[in-house]
Amino acid sequence: MEAKTHEALFQDFSQQFDSIDRHRHRYEVFRDFVTMSAISLQNSIAKDETLETEYLDIINSYQSEDQKRFPHLFALLVGLLEAKPRDVLGQLYMNLGISNKNTAQYFSPPSVSELMAKLTVEERLWEQAKDDFITMSEPACGAGGMTLALVNEMIIRGINPAKHLWMQCIDIDRLAALMCYIQLTLWNVPAHVIVGNTLTLEHKEVWVTPQHALGGWRHRLATREAQTLLTQTIEPTPDDTTTSTETKAEDEVQEDAQEPQRTADQIVQFDLQF
Repeated sequence: MEAKTHEALFQDFSQQFDSIDRHRHRYEVFRDFVTMSAISLQNSIAKDETLETEYLDIINSYQSEDQKRFPHLFALLVGLLEAKPRDVLGQLYMNLGISNKNTAQYFSPPSVSELMAKLTVEERLWEQAKDDFITMSEPACGAGGMTLALVNEMIIRGINPAKHLWMQCIDIDRLAALMCYIQLTLWNVPAHVIVGNTLTLEHKEVWVTPQHALGGWRHRLATREAQTLLTQTIEPTPDDTTTSTETKAEDEVQEDAQEPQRTADQIVQFDLQF
């Protein structure tokens, strides 16, 4: 059987979506689809009873026939994402006519995000990614358009994002953050996706992609942080060559006393910029 084109899959998704509980606002149906999909993916690696209860409350509010349509929608989403990493959910959100002008919630076309990824990432970062890994922080991630464009650029260059990229993505809107989480998960990208406010450092929820947990990224990030701290602490300067061991120890004690205490959140959020 010939594989369906992207346009055909998009049309199938729209038709299935429109057939679900026509009495409900389309935004509510889309939000429920995204939320249940995200919970299914999150609970596949670490079951959370609060999220499980939320899932059951949502699915049980629909009739039996509509309940069966949600897994079909998810299968169509996987097909739409299969060609390459790009923001499919954001484009569905815009084209299904449920964009929210009151919150100025609009998602950039993938072509714009891909151009930005090509123009803004320096060549030296790709070399670093090949040798080890790079980290990315997206403080207003939306549905993940820019992050997915970066993933696409890495794949074009023959770099496996699952092994050479880690992301922290934040958005104040839960729906947008979960859209990003789903798409990064389906492309096997290690990441923390946070529902929160970047400006106030308020974190309401942290969604961990399966590849973060399965790829040993907690250890890799902690090792990188330790190496960075050691380099900053013990790297000698030219004037240090004639300094006695005792003087060095005294200087280090004074530096430690002057360094402000770091909170747990600050420790987790180390050096996430390129």
